[in-house]
Amino acid sequence: MDIIKLFILGAVGAAGYLFLGLYDAAQLKKNQRLSRVFAFGFFLAAIPYLLLFFTFVTPHLRHISIPLLLLAITAGGATGYIVLLEIPKNHHNHTTVYDRGTYARVRHPGFLTHFVLNTFIVLYFFNLEVLLLCTVYVICNLILITVEDIYLFPRLFVDYDAYKERTGFLIPKRRK
Repeated sequence: MDIIKLFILGAVGAAGYLFLGLYDAAQLKKNQRLSRVFAFGFFLAAIPYLLLFFTFVTPHLRHISIPLLLLAITAGGATGYIVLLEIPKNHHNHTTVYDRGTYARVRHPGFLTHFVLNTFIVLYFFNLEVLLLCTVYVICNLILITVEDIYLFPRLFVDYDAYKERTGFLIPKRRK
């Protein structure tokens, strides 16, 4: 693939994660107008994944590529549900942290499904350029959730520190 196309895909995805961080900051400032603008980051972060399928082909035979594609779609659906739907569907108090469902065991379950999605995409395309691109996306997401966890969420949710004590960052804490 052309290095320029790879750079553009990487830049679009990274801009999506930057917008998501700014979305969180706008939520902290209770600025709904900016929140709506920066919510575009969800779309920006997803676009490169769709473009991969128009840019690359899998080297695998169907008996390998179809299961990998189905697993990637499943992981993508799980990521979308966790990040976009689970909290709005089940939690209506915006000042307290949502600590049920997938968020009961780890603070950032969307990162885990996002990592799995990227793993299956890399396995599906089996290409060094895709590996580099997906690695950049995982690193961007890790930076985003770290900033959220340390700086934004403790200020956004009154009970976030207590949630941090009882719930693991990415690995579930042992329950007593």
